[in-house]
Amino acid sequence: MTKPREKTREELTDEIEEGQKKIQQFENREKMLRQKLSREERRERNHRLIVRGAVFESIVPEAKDMTDEEAAALLRLALTSKPAREFLRKRAEEATS
Repeated sequence: MTKPREKTREELTDEIEEGQKKIQQFENREKMLRQKLSREERRERNHRLIVRGAVFESIVPEAKDMTDEEAAALLRLALTSKPAREFLRKRAEEATS
């Protein structure tokens, strides 16, 4: 059997450079994918906030004329009521079982 030819220093250097280029390409691709994921997560959050805000305004039409602070106070008051706390407690229990 013949012994395989050893690569020259120049060939090895070229191979290293090609490997580094591929690493850079993969890192750039990863960065692009992470940015795309971030945009998608932000889009989903924006959609959720808009839908929930619309639900709130449909249930409490007076909310349209409230300041942000007044709306927040109303929600705090409503969500700290005994029925609301019970609903949230049951929901949490169902999620863990």
